[in-house]
Amino acid sequence: MIEFDGVLNKIKEEGYFRKRTALKSAQDTIVTINAKKYINFASNNYLNLANNQKLKKIFKKSISEYGVGSGSSPLVSGYSDEHLMLESELAKYTKFQSSIVTNSGYLSNVGLINAISERNMIIFQDKMNHNSIIEGSRLSNSHLIRFKHKDYDDLANKIKKYHSYNKVIYVDAVFSMTGELSQLDELSAIAKENKALLIVDDAHGFGVIKKDETHFPSILSLYERENISVDAYIGTFGKAAGTFGSFIAANKNITQLIIQKSKPYIYSTSLPAALVKTTRESLKIIKQDKKLHAKLYRNIKYFRSLCKCHGVNIGQSETPIQTITIGDPKKVVFLQKKALEAGIFLQAIRYPTVPRNRDLLRISITAGQTTKHIEKLLKFLKRI
Repeated sequence: MIEFDGVLNKIKEEGYFRKRTALKSAQDTIVTINAKKYINFASNNYLNLANNQKLKKIFKKSISEYGVGSGSSPLVSGYSDEHLMLESELAKYTKFQSSIVTNSGYLSNVGLINAISERNMIIFQDKMNHNSIIEGSRLSNSHLIRFKHKDYDDLANKIKKYHSYNKVIYVDAVFSMTGELSQLDELSAIAKENKALLIVDDAHGFGVIKKDETHFPSILSLYERENISVDAYIGTFGKAAGTFGSFIAANKNITQLIIQKSKPYIYSTSLPAALVKTTRESLKIIKQDKKLHAKLYRNIKYFRSLCKCHGVNIGQSETPIQTITIGDPKKVVFLQKKALEAGIFLQAIRYPTVPRNRDLLRISITAGQTTKHIEKLLKFLKRI
């Protein structure tokens, strides 16, 4: 019999034991934990839409119209006009032929690979990819090869060795624990040269990365589309959009393969139509409200400038994801507790989410935070 006590004790001894924090409030800039209020620097609610008054009214009205649950999987009776319209709108936002709505980013990654994988396929992944991308490959019948983080020479050298295989390059657009961006132009060039598909998971960039007013915010907006070739693109609604769910945008053949073959899609109950309608409205706000992104990037710039002025050793990210590497799991948990004592909620990130000895404090900058909130965070970081 497996000694579960021994397994758990070892996790505790090494400093990797995880505990959940129960919020007693809405997901917002200020949250309540155990009857105390904290400034929230631990959320992916980048545009502060999760508790948006307009979206809450739309959600309530949509529940009156569509009810609470969807009742079934999308291929039985759980697919509604709202799903259809959202998929059409997402295809236009991302400039793909089609899109398909799924229940989560994790299921998007697992489900996409499940639909397209074959034994004669190798999937090349960045070593810092999100776990959902890695696990999707491991659960498939394809082969997985990982290349050094953002080392495209390493990728090019590895991919050239496999002439007789079908090949896929699969990367995070924005790395969730460092905030770094993948270089889609370089990856696209390698994919073209080696006749490989390029798949991009933009969970933390969709709705966030904004180049101008003409493109929907995403990492795709940084490039002229004729200069890059992305075969499938994944975005999520539970971060910048403030709702829940995910989608895959691609050509019609890939989305049809998902409908025909993807077990996570076929056998999962659909997202509720009321939530889907609320997401449609959220994406309209993201597209139209210029102030949201202006405030978000003003906050990022202000935080980074304060860190520079006061000698706080922050990472290189220009996205909402800001990190301070500590390198010791027990110490980073201790610092998280000290942050709570100072009225600040941020997260200690440890192995296996990051490599061993790369334990870090992950700080999320959002559009809802004020300069006083950021100054209070800086005061704490200076002290530690």
